[in-house]
Amino acid sequence: MDRLRVGVIGLGHVAQVCHLPGMAMSKHVDVVAGAELQEDILQNVCARWDLSPYRDYETMLREEALDIACVLTGPKHSAAVASSVADAGVNVLIEKPMALRMEEAEAISDRCRERGVQLFYGESFRFFPTLRKAKDILDSGAVGELRLLLETVVLGRGAREFEEYGIYPEGAPGSGPMGLTDHGIHMVDVFRWLSGLELSWVVGRGNRAGSPPLTEFMTIGTEEGAIAQFVGDEATVSSSLPGEGIQCPTPYEGEGPAWDPSPISFRIHCSEGALRAFPYANKLYLFGREGHEEIEAQDCPHPGQFGLQIDSFARSLVDHDEPEITSRDGIAALRAILGAYDSFESSTVVRL
Repeated sequence: MDRLRVGVIGLGHVAQVCHLPGMAMSKHVDVVAGAELQEDILQNVCARWDLSPYRDYETMLREEALDIACVLTGPKHSAAVASSVADAGVNVLIEKPMALRMEEAEAISDRCRERGVQLFYGESFRFFPTLRKAKDILDSGAVGELRLLLETVVLGRGAREFEEYGIYPEGAPGSGPMGLTDHGIHMVDVFRWLSGLELSWVVGRGNRAGSPPLTEFMTIGTEEGAIAQFVGDEATVSSSLPGEGIQCPTPYEGEGPAWDPSPISFRIHCSEGALRAFPYANKLYLFGREGHEEIEAQDCPHPGQFGLQIDSFARSLVDHDEPEITSRDGIAALRAILGAYDSFESSTVVRL
């Protein structure tokens, strides 16, 4: 297939350590241009990756014959930017979360549909080889039906040294880079995807930008009885012992493999067995009645999942198929996250 032309809007940290190095591994796209308001970032990043630089993304959309524009500006601006991309007739890959309000996320979806362009929701966790292998095992029935999915993220240097991510406006849902809105939203989509079930209810609590950080949590469930739970705290310190960690790349830091004492993992408990996936370490373990074994997954460690993600979008465009991940998935994930905030503020279980 012909290689598609990609432009990146927003050349900040996530673009630099995740999307650009990941897409450089792609078999189907060439990243040709980048747009960024901060001049020093624009020039440095475009020089490093040999991109045509633009201060104004609308100029980039007019002057470059793009097939895809990646909207990496952060949720504060994503609705306006994605709408402009759609108006230019360019297909959209939008980072999570799609927006910070349901009406904005739905407006993005509507605009892309009206303009006849495809929207791909950038849920990169679906492209980690360990999670794709876990999906294959679940779909085969080898471990039965998914009952419980767990993720815990506890890290930091204490409350006094906690720093917000900086992409969320004052008072909005969102705070740290590994919190409920920015990271827990991955768990929501992974749960829907692995289980093949729709979400029915949610309870939880999330931090808001500008407020002191608290422990965040979320429990979501389906009508069939399956449950997923996220617990996270970025304003404390890890209690993991040295031998409890694993060798893996550091998420979002652009560093190579190192010893991580508290690696990100998903514990996937099913009716006939269990799985534990370490996405960044590219390791997967299968547990049964007789013990456990390591399951081999594709050798494509972080940030390779971003290359696999853009290749999936490119194939769907060339084949005129619906993208593997659509706005429906992004809207469902955002609805669950906002529902967790609503549940704590209303002291109720929120129905989804």
